[in-house]
Amino acid sequence: MTQTTPTADEIDFQAAQWLLRHDAGLTAHELAALRQWLEADARHQQAWDELARTDALLASLPAQRVAAFSQPALPAPAPMSLRRRLAQFRLAASSLPRGALAGGCLLLCGLLAWPLASHLQRPGFQHDYSTARGQFATQILPDGSRIELDSGSAIDVALYRDRRTVRLLRGQAMFHVHADAARPFQVLAGSATATVLGTHFSVRHVGAATQVSVAQGTVRVEGTDTGQATVLHAGDTVTVTPQGMGALASVSAQAVGNWRDGRLNFENATLAEALAEFERYGDTGLVLDDPALASLRLNGSFDARQPAQFAAALPLALPVRLLRQDGKLHIVAC
Repeated sequence: MTQTTPTADEIDFQAAQWLLRHDAGLTAHELAALRQWLEADARHQQAWDELARTDALLASLPAQRVAAFSQPALPAPAPMSLRRRLAQFRLAASSLPRGALAGGCLLLCGLLAWPLASHLQRPGFQHDYSTARGQFATQILPDGSRIELDSGSAIDVALYRDRRTVRLLRGQAMFHVHADAARPFQVLAGSATATVLGTHFSVRHVGAATQVSVAQGTVRVEGTDTGQATVLHAGDTVTVTPQGMGALASVSAQAVGNWRDGRLNFENATLAEALAEFERYGDTGLVLDDPALASLRLNGSFDARQPAQFAAALPLALPVRLLRQDGKLHIVAC
């Protein structure tokens, strides 16, 4: 018979039951059972500690606030210790069906603003992923979504009960989001937030600029610094900086995330931009000595892992020549 791993909700409920029994008094046998439960899983101890802190916070609240919650329509009763009021609340709650108990606990959290609210909102899954320079990786998340990481990229993933959040710290990634209407999927990168339910899109965050490009589906992009927002469909791309959101531009939906095939496509890119992009994947051995050449424009598709082929094409496309010196290829004017 297969034993399932208890969820965070189930562990919280078990911890609450143990706390009720503990306050009522435990026998030596029950105390040993509690210790065994706490040691069985690190999450048990964490849930117990957080409920204990909640208990301590309740004990420090003015009694009027607890009275207002327990009997909102009646005059305040005669003075009674808060501990006793809490015990009465627990006694009543322990006889309720589990669903009603959960609802009551959430209501109490909202009214008294106790720390358990943040405990219930902690992610059910959290992990950091990164790639080194020249490395690529694909990660499958527990919700079925897939993330493809480009060279020199890093993300922080957190899956909550009501949302899925990914922070793109640097680099770029292609997202294949599993549709879940109850849990929107958000990508936070620099000054941009992209929100979807299910789609395929790419987010690039290099320097201060964040670029979102959609291959399939719909993505809402918001500038977190300016409050600007726009909706992208397949074939749309937009760039967001701390200064604002650029105009929507068109891109081939098939070309979105083409770096996954090891290709770098440049369309009216400057020579400086092209060299910087190649350097993200490895040492090119190319040196641009003349700042005046940095603004030269070029187009083309190149293999990201073959900078030598890119170097050989430069004199054919631009008024430059290559000069080998000190083990490097220097790009100089003709």
